[in-house]
Amino acid sequence: MKTLEKINKIISEQGFSDYKWINANEIVVAQWVRVKCEFGCSDYGLGTCPPNTPSVEECKLFFKEYENAIVIRLTKEADKNNYPSNWSREMTNRLLEIERQVFLLGHQKAFLLNQTCCSLCKECTGDRLNCKDKRKSRPSPEAFSVDVYQTTRNCGMPIEVVKQNPSEINRIAILLTD
Repeated sequence: MKTLEKINKIISEQGFSDYKWINANEIVVAQWVRVKCEFGCSDYGLGTCPPNTPSVEECKLFFKEYENAIVIRLTKEADKNNYPSNWSREMTNRLLEIERQVFLLGHQKAFLLNQTCCSLCKECTGDRLNCKDKRKSRPSPEAFSVDVYQTTRNCGMPIEVVKQNPSEINRIAILLTD
């Protein structure tokens, strides 16, 4: 079995079917994403969020070190006043398992940009140095200045701003595989 087929099987075994392989240079990095993180996100300053992440320019350089990536779209009916935290933690653990198995296939650069800000711990220490689980904590694509909307649309996957509550939400993870 070829490596691509093995990775597709790993993703399927973890219960994900809505994903696309892309060239990593198709990942759109934008300054406005970082500004929206800083001014508008309640997770700003937590362990895997800015300012605990590389600068926008460093993120651009990071992505240039990769050729292949997988955009994984997760959907869930949710109420913004009662976010499905348990579901999110379960999805994060499944995504981390994919990253681990891809690494074990020989892809030493495998790196996951998680579908949400790290939410593994019920109480975040608030900084990277005192993180309780550094081995598993991963930043979101937005924390790495990824324009998730444009990147997702560019690979042919639908994604829209959620306009009503409750509603179906989309969460996007990106697995870099080289």
